[in-house]
Amino acid sequence: MTSSRERIENAMNYQEKTVLLKNGNTCLIRRPEESDAEMLLEYLKVTSGETPYMIREPEEVRTSAEEEVEFIRKNREDPRALMLLAFVDGVFAGSCSFGCISERNRMRHRCTVGISLYREFWGMGIGTALLEALLSAAGAAGYEQAELEAVSTNEAAVGLYKKLGFDVTGTLPRAFKYKDGTYADFLFMVKSLV
Repeated sequence: MTSSRERIENAMNYQEKTVLLKNGNTCLIRRPEESDAEMLLEYLKVTSGETPYMIREPEEVRTSAEEEVEFIRKNREDPRALMLLAFVDGVFAGSCSFGCISERNRMRHRCTVGISLYREFWGMGIGTALLEALLSAAGAAGYEQAELEAVSTNEAAVGLYKKLGFDVTGTLPRAFKYKDGTYADFLFMVKSLV
């Protein structure tokens, strides 16, 4: 029988894999390396400007390359967190991650999940492939519940999350306020991993 420590170590030693997308392209899923830092910073800036569904504006990405390297290093060392990158035919497409909501005993069973893709890669099945790999690893790491927040008007993402077993458990009105003065609501979504 595998101990919980061995399960966590196996989950965090994620072995890269290649999946076939619905358009016939191949998608490599792997953990980030320190050498990915500048690529990831550019990705944050671009994706933040491509969609109203990200938590930041492009100009709010102020992390230095050195800080991003440290973030990647800490993520790779954290037995309760995982970040995965997707490359379609060798081109970086997006990322997803999970992390512990709190190390408090009463909340250690819950993880928060995030995902984003460059717009040009939407609708190919990459989000499904990334989230399936991530949620499997989260369960193997001992998490019992995955949680996320989605902008209510992001119908494609909400549909994907529901397809993967997330349920809407609540709404936070006016969670975002955009530069033009309009607002967007968040949906709280939860998936059982046990």
